[in-house]
Amino acid sequence: MKNLIQSISISLCSSYFIIMLISLKSPHDYWMSETIVDQFFYAVILGTVIAVANQLYKLDWSMFVVLLIHYAITVTAVFIIGYYGSWFDLDNGKSVFLLYARASVIYLIVWLYYYTEEKRAIRKMNSQLQHRGE
Repeated sequence: MKNLIQSISISLCSSYFIIMLISLKSPHDYWMSETIVDQFFYAVILGTVIAVANQLYKLDWSMFVVLLIHYAITVTAVFIIGYYGSWFDLDNGKSVFLLYARASVIYLIVWLYYYTEEKRAIRKMNSQLQHRGE
């Protein structure tokens, strides 16, 4: 439940941040109450999908595989929900490319973090084993 609430909260914040960025281009179009309500529901749906996808981290699988599946679920959800929420222009190839590029950079950073943390933990264990043997 905590994961669900956190995911929905992050999704809501992200959604409203996206609305703010979009409204800089056309301020009169996006701050109507109907749009805000729609964006709220899109964000709740996205947060729920991400919360479900976060359950992958509980599996005893390779972090690379978990991140890859999580990436596929999350980016697909963002693409579908973002289409209905007008977060990007589907006719604009650059807009769609930027969606995938930004998500890929974020997941690459997360993977590098986990990779370096895992390597650090392995070095620490090896060091402890060496000192134990001496």
